[in-house]
Amino acid sequence: MLLKRGPLDGAEWQVMRSHAGEGVRFAKALGFLPQTALDVVTDHHERWDGQGYPAGKAGQAISLAGRLFALCDVYDALTSERPYKVAWTSQAALAEIEAQAGRHFDPELTRLFLQVMGQDQSAAH
Repeated sequence: MLLKRGPLDGAEWQVMRSHAGEGVRFAKALGFLPQTALDVVTDHHERWDGQGYPAGKAGQAISLAGRLFALCDVYDALTSERPYKVAWTSQAALAEIEAQAGRHFDPELTRLFLQVMGQDQSAAH
């Protein structure tokens, strides 16, 4: 499905969303990963507003590691070429991330992420 050109149908989205739970099952079975690594696998598709998956966690209920990794993961996904899309510019990706603060992403972590990436205009003032 990651190589499919065009949109996914409902059944394909269901399979795609199952990767978080399957990843947790696999990661736990390894038996040596620290809890922070398991938190990343578990929470990286949760959303600040509770509209993510697999558990529909919101806000601070999402692990810090999961909230931070989500920013990095989305930035990478947006700026990487995929069979179904061209790569976005860094500037466009950062603008989208900023627009999703408080919805998809933790607003404070978003501010810090943008600052680290050199895009937070308020940090210069």
